[in-house]
Amino acid sequence: MSQRQIWLPSDVFPPRCGGAGWSAHALASALQAHGEQVTAFVPRGQQTARITTVGDIRTMEVGVPTAPLRMVQAPLRVLALRRALQQYRNNMTADDKIIIHAQHIVSAQAAMALRDAHTRVIITVRDHWPWDMRATGMQMQGDQRTWAGMQATLAARQAPFRQRLLAGAYVREMRLRAQLLADADAVIAVSSHMAERIKRHVPTARVHAIPNMVDGTQIARILAQPATIALPERFALFVGKLEPNKGAELLPELIERIRPPALVIAGSGALQTQITEAAARAGVPCLALDWVEHDDVLRLMARCEALWFPSSWDEPLSRTLLEGLACGAPIVAMPTGGTPEIIQAGTSGLLAHDSAHFVQAAHRLHHDPHLRATLAQGAREQAATYFSPATVIRAVQALYDEIEGNR
Repeated sequence: MSQRQIWLPSDVFPPRCGGAGWSAHALASALQAHGEQVTAFVPRGQQTARITTVGDIRTMEVGVPTAPLRMVQAPLRVLALRRALQQYRNNMTADDKIIIHAQHIVSAQAAMALRDAHTRVIITVRDHWPWDMRATGMQMQGDQRTWAGMQATLAARQAPFRQRLLAGAYVREMRLRAQLLADADAVIAVSSHMAERIKRHVPTARVHAIPNMVDGTQIARILAQPATIALPERFALFVGKLEPNKGAELLPELIERIRPPALVIAGSGALQTQITEAAARAGVPCLALDWVEHDDVLRLMARCEALWFPSSWDEPLSRTLLEGLACGAPIVAMPTGGTPEIIQAGTSGLLAHDSAHFVQAAHRLHHDPHLRATLAQGAREQAATYFSPATVIRAVQALYDEIEGNR
């Protein structure tokens, strides 16, 4: 009897990627550790395909030709990934059991073309791509599946005239995205917050709320190794892109009002100069690290006095916060989107609804070592209880078993 195969096509994947790619890799590793036969498929900006190993995961890196326009590049990525999946499928027998678990929008579009009686497709939704062309969910002015909603959103975003000419194509794209969710054998939302949004957007979608996972045991091994970055003795930490949707636009105000012992920034973006200048005016030492390797980010979290997470974005389920929990970082966060499903206020972190309360919470952390220790312990316990690989994988494999039973 052949073992079922789990194919994980993912738009992004380690070693150089953000939280979404690391979440996909964590899922692949946990599935493999729990007896599944896993292959990842990843579109790369190279001319030829190759099979490699990323961490412990067998990975097909799919070559994608470059294109000068982003609107052309995306379809090329879909086509290349679809062809790679189909080639693998052609080598299988009719008795082989295959589940394609697509991790993002490109991989979902590629995977659904292969769905049939022998190949089931699950789609994980980690951000806002089902209802927003940009996948940020910001500056939306209506349902983008409609002409009026798309035009209003493009106007709110001050889109150039050439983009507005493509509004009809964008509307068609958004309708196709919604249809993907309706047609999939199952849809995984990474938080209950996201599951409810999907149900409202596509009522017929078969939605299951299963969170991302974080492996505390693996992180403990990483933390046992010394940091490769010289750090201040005491510091607040910000991890993420220095862009408005991550709350980075609030950092100048927070620096001025909180005045932490020092600030370390693991990330880069358009607001970097504005933030470092604000720190200089406030007399706060600021270490801006731009790109930081993933393991070193974890070590920063374990060493920080406070992990600032002032995200104004409708967070699906932040990997930064999940890893912060597992590292025992004292966290202060704004409760947007799925964040309250990660942070139990007063137990595994502090939640602040606006910048004034954020300042108050951060002051408490920087001046109360007992509170920091209490929250650090609560954070590690929260990660181990609700987001461990064993807990999450049980739910994922139960879903796999369920859709296999529907063949």
